[in-house]
Amino acid sequence: MKKILLIDDEESFRVTLAYALQVDGYECFTAEDGNQGIELALIHHPDLVLCDIYMPGMNGFETLNAFRLHEQLTPIPFIFLTAHNESSIMRYGMDLGADDFLIKPVQTEEVKKAISARLQRMEILAKEGERNITLMRSHLEELKTLSEVTRKINAGVLLEDICEQVYSSFKPFIPFNRIGFSLIEESEGLVVAHWAKSESKDVRIGKGYHQPMKGSGLENILATKQPRIINDLEEYFKHKPQSRSTKDILHEGVRSSLTCPLIAMGKNIGFIFFSSFEKNTYKYEHVEIYTQLAGQLAVVVEKARLYQQLIELNDTKNKFMGIAAHDLRNPLGAILGFSELLKEENAIQSSPELLDIVQNISGAGRSALTLINNLLDYTSIESGHLALMQEMVDLKDFIDVAVKTHRIFAKAKDISISAEIDAGLPEDIIVDRNRLRQVLDNFLSNAVKYSHQHTAIHLHVSQQGNNLHCEVIDQGQGIPEHELKNLFKEYSRTSVLPTGGEKSTGLGLAIAKKIVKEHGGEVGAKSTVGVGSTFYFSIPIR
Repeated sequence: MKKILLIDDEESFRVTLAYALQVDGYECFTAEDGNQGIELALIHHPDLVLCDIYMPGMNGFETLNAFRLHEQLTPIPFIFLTAHNESSIMRYGMDLGADDFLIKPVQTEEVKKAISARLQRMEILAKEGERNITLMRSHLEELKTLSEVTRKINAGVLLEDICEQVYSSFKPFIPFNRIGFSLIEESEGLVVAHWAKSESKDVRIGKGYHQPMKGSGLENILATKQPRIINDLEEYFKHKPQSRSTKDILHEGVRSSLTCPLIAMGKNIGFIFFSSFEKNTYKYEHVEIYTQLAGQLAVVVEKARLYQQLIELNDTKNKFMGIAAHDLRNPLGAILGFSELLKEENAIQSSPELLDIVQNISGAGRSALTLINNLLDYTSIESGHLALMQEMVDLKDFIDVAVKTHRIFAKAKDISISAEIDAGLPEDIIVDRNRLRQVLDNFLSNAVKYSHQHTAIHLHVSQQGNNLHCEVIDQGQGIPEHELKNLFKEYSRTSVLPTGGEKSTGLGLAIAKKIVKEHGGEVGAKSTVGVGSTFYFSIPIR
């Protein structure tokens, strides 16, 4: 039974929708705010979250932000339910990682369809992941069973690396002056040489050399699954003068050979050829060890071949993604270019409705371009760092939008919010707009949470050396000095309680510190009990 977490401050809506989902076979948990929702999510591990945006305490955006940056909650699909359908709100939510928006009033069937579609997508991704994990675990278990010799050759991953290890490691077990390695190409009916190393100066059978399987002496080796020993190749060639490979190997100076089939998981994958410049080198009493080594080697070779195929597929994928990104960027560039031109048209400028439409087109194009760039940014993803999307940002507009948003929440407590930007600061700064907005949102929302009614909050932006310094000053309760050192640690909480009964996960400030650090800056706080607190961040001006 799939678990759904519904977070909404409207009780009647929660009860009605939860009942409908339970009737439809879902197990539904409900929460009245974001803090309670996170607590339930950590306990019940829901398969999907439905969440309102504007709620007392932790709003929907803060809740989503906490989910996306919490290791256990990150992958959970997150759908917003809201009565506000402004495009700017939706863009902001999608930038934070929302999966979908449903506009209230919303029909139950519409919610069910959205849940079903998202869960089906997650199941497909989960199955693909499970298959990959199962394959990897199977390969790892097989590696553990290999012998001492196999462990030595396991130092290589690619076929050529493994063959080089075989050449240097098998000398104590098998005498040879030459080793060759071939794979069976079933679709072509060929045996194709993939590697060879010889003490001969004239190697005739090297990489790419091939011969038909049908009618060759190798067919009998596959049929018996046993090694073949030829201790006098010159005599053998007298009886098989049509054998081109025997003629070529004799030209290299080889006089006796040992051919072992490579069988991995019951499948014939190829052959390994040990050759000596001396006659009568190989003895049948050693067949058991030849078979054992070849069997162990076959497993490693098959793994190497799969790994090689994976590399080739990954290269193909990267090429495809590069082409796709190029092809997608071109039309997006046209959309963004033409939308900017349209903004300058008198007919658009004189119509607020048309101007809003054009701005929405431009914003959607920029969002799509951001998604494409994020998709290709594998270096940042694999490093585990936040992927910063730095851009030129109007400083005044950035501050004004943040203050305007939080004045809505502060109004309920009759708390005023003012902002001041010192003269001399650059009009534009280069930052990740969305990430830095998360930091400012956290500082402002905390100031509102922990301040008493009828007080004031002041946001001051100044320049300190080459840094942009932003501080949020409140007239709140203040924080005891001994608790300040733990403020920016994950899950840390102080003894100070929110004045409106709001709750906190203890993640916000830790997230803010990480974002600022990625910008090359630092965060901090100063506080005096009974007077208020100042939270600040400084980042280099670029």
